[in-house]
Amino acid sequence: MDDRPVRMTDLLTEDQRRALLALGRPVRYPPDDTIFREGAPSHSVVVVQTGSVKITKQATDGTEITLATRGAGEVLGDEGVLTNDVRSATITTTTEVIGVDIPARILVDFVEREKLWPVMYKFAVQRRRQSDERALLLARMDVRERLATVLLELADTVGVQVDGDWVIEDAFSQQELAGSIGASRDAVAVELRKFRQEGLLTTGRRRIALHNLPELRRTATGQV
Repeated sequence: MDDRPVRMTDLLTEDQRRALLALGRPVRYPPDDTIFREGAPSHSVVVVQTGSVKITKQATDGTEITLATRGAGEVLGDEGVLTNDVRSATITTTTEVIGVDIPARILVDFVEREKLWPVMYKFAVQRRRQSDERALLLARMDVRERLATVLLELADTVGVQVDGDWVIEDAFSQQELAGSIGASRDAVAVELRKFRQEGLLTTGRRRIALHNLPELRRTATGQV
C-alpha cells in the first residue's frame, strides 16, 4: 500500500521508540471504548501497539464527523499534550486496542531530553499538511470518488491482506463512512451497492473486503 499517513514513531530511532514505550504503563481498551474525549484535559498519550481507533469531532449541528482512522504505531493525543491544550477530537476504539499510556509530563521530559522538538514540529506540519490536502482533495470529488478514497485509506491504516484481498475488520458503518466523506448515508449505501455489483468489494457485518485496489484507485482519481 502507498501513501500511508505519517506516524510520530516513524520519525524516531529504534532506541527512541523502545525508550518511549518504557516510559508508560500497559493499557487495554475494548471495542467502542472512548480513549480521549474532545474538550477534555490532555493528561497523557497512548501509543497503539495493536488495534485501531477512529478520530471524530462534533460539528456545530451536533453531527459526528469522522476525521481519520489510526492503527498500530500511532501516538494518540500528542498534539494536546505537547501544546498544553485540551483534546481537539474524540478518539474511540474500533477494535480492541493494546498500548502504552504515557503521562503528559513524562512525554514532554522525554522530548526535551532527546532534543525532539524539531522532530515533533516536523511531524505536526506533515500531519497538518496531509489533513489539509485530504480535505481539499475530497472537496473536488463526487460521492463515488470520495468513498473509494476513504476505503483505500482504511485499507492503508487498518487493513490486512488475506488471499489477495484487503480486509477491513470492524469496519465503519455506513453512517460513519458518510460522516467521513460529508455525504448522506443513503448516498453511501447506493455507491457501496454499485461497488459490490462491480465486484470491487464485499461487505459483511462490520467487515469490508476490497478485491480490486487498482480499480478503486482509478475510481478515486476519477479515471473511470
